[in-house]
Amino acid sequence: MSGAPLLVADLGGTHARFALAAAGEAPRLHHMRVLHAESFGSLDEAAHAYLETAPTRPNVACFAVAGPVRGARIAFTNAPWTFDINEIKTALSLERLTVVNDFEALAAGAQLLGDSDLLSIKSGAPAPAAPVLVIGPGTGLGQALIVPDQNKKARVIPTEGGHIAFAPSTDEEIAVMRFLARDAPRVSIERLLSGPGIVNIHRALSAINGAPAASMRADQITAAAIAGGAPIADKAVSLFCGILGAAAGDAVLCTGARGGVLLGGGILPKISALLINSNFVERFTDKGPMRSYVDATPVDLITREGTALIGAASLFFKEESEDDN
Repeated sequence: MSGAPLLVADLGGTHARFALAAAGEAPRLHHMRVLHAESFGSLDEAAHAYLETAPTRPNVACFAVAGPVRGARIAFTNAPWTFDINEIKTALSLERLTVVNDFEALAAGAQLLGDSDLLSIKSGAPAPAAPVLVIGPGTGLGQALIVPDQNKKARVIPTEGGHIAFAPSTDEEIAVMRFLARDAPRVSIERLLSGPGIVNIHRALSAINGAPAASMRADQITAAAIAGGAPIADKAVSLFCGILGAAAGDAVLCTGARGGVLLGGGILPKISALLINSNFVERFTDKGPMRSYVDATPVDLITREGTALIGAASLFFKEESEDDN
């Protein structure tokens, strides 16, 4: 394995995070920077802007992207960026470029975290040898599974579970779904559980409650909910947390992920107090006759910044090691 630094990136619809990584049992990051994706017309531009400030020029890289990885042409699900792996490799003068799904990287990084990198949302007793679900809202809703094998190692399986249909459980949620269905008949869970989803919920609740329409960004809505005194924002974030709990519990039922649930994404660490005080856990376990199936599943929030970058580095070094052997 070469001693050259590795360029890692966690590329979402809102932010492009870059760092340099050194190999180790848990890859070590340095020179981490967060760029606003909308400030750049392409990944090529963003990567060059980062590399202009880097202390050294890497010749290998691993990029975690917010979208499915199928073939050499990559398209982001919730951003206009697209790129060809071979063209980016040439543009950045890389000898090797690995591209993975962003929640595949997050799940790989989560396996290297310690207790101090997690915040308990729901206590429990993980089922031995059961999968662990990694789920989190950001610009979209990402999901992945960590599946242990017989050798006590783990395989990470990225999924597109954020695009399943929204299943409302209350009259208010049904009203929100009907409001959103006016724009597109199929209302996916991501249209509520994401940054844009918080905006969608807030718009819907404003209309349902006859409140004046307010053009607010997701961060403004969550900030208003944290500050208190803004009834529609309070309700929007509360509904968001409850729907997330229901969706995470449903995902455990679908995947058998009784080994635990890890919450990620850029939104939840900022509203962790609201999440803990919401009905997330109640909705997570409210599964009728299957309540006992999910009841013991622990839920933790990932608080370590750069976890997906650590995971991207880990996946690259693992792939490089396997190729060397």
